Amino acid sequence: MFYLYAAPAVRMGALQSLQVIHVATHDSIGMGEDGPTHQPVELAALFRAMPKLLFIRPGDSEETAGAWEVAIKYKTGPSLISTSRHTLPQHKTTKRASVAQGAYVLEEDENADLTLIGVGAELTFAVDLAKKIREEHKLKVRVVSFPCKRLFDQQSTEYKRKTLRRHEGIPAVVIEAYVAYGWERYADAMVCMRTSNYGHSLPGKYIYQHFGYELGSMTERIMGYLDARKSDKYLEREFVELSVEPGHH
Repeated sequence: MFYLYAAPAVRMGALQSLQVIHVATHDSIGMGEDGPTHQPVELAALFRAMPKLLFIRPGDSEETAGAWEVAIKYKTGPSLISTSRHTLPQHKTTKRASVAQGAYVLEEDENADLTLIGVGAELTFAVDLAKKIREEHKLKVRVVSFPCKRLFDQQSTEYKRKTLRRHEGIPAVVIEAYVAYGWERYADAMVCMRTSNYGHSLPGKYIYQHFGYELGSMTERIMGYLDARKSDKYLEREFVELSVEPGHH
């Protein structure tokens, strides 16, 4: 959250094309004990929109190493590497070299029914959700890690289509504990933060549960969304926020 105070300086570095590497920690609602002042649900939208700035949100240590490689090589503007405070699992299929593409396929299925896009500290939710939906609902699920929108936007149309596969009619759902602004360019729906009273003070594990970032709740909402697409022919052309109000998990 303190990078909200630093935003004018970050912007000046971007305007001047300066290679400054910013490191922001405590970037998730998992920093829950300190309430709204430490839950940066809206800041990613600001920094992702800032011209020349690379806002990179790695999902584990392997991707963090990749984020540093990108930032060191990026000479014409600032980078902001955004990481969580709480412990995250290390994934066997993450690739540091792929961070430079902005997004990449973590788990593929040629006959996929669904793409789950995991971002930063919430990448692990996407991986665990994919496993749960495969086992309980017998769907074929692919997983994409998406550390940096600006880097992804710089890739070829072929690469972007191959990564997201939305042109094949496969619905894509983002998992990130931020507001949804901007993700409608890359996905069809998002498990996101939307409530007006997001700033509850709870320990990290409980704050995620409080806002519906719990496997059972997320699975139910995603499956409900997939079912709704079958009965509403227009829904696939609209972006849907799959958030919950506290107390309605």
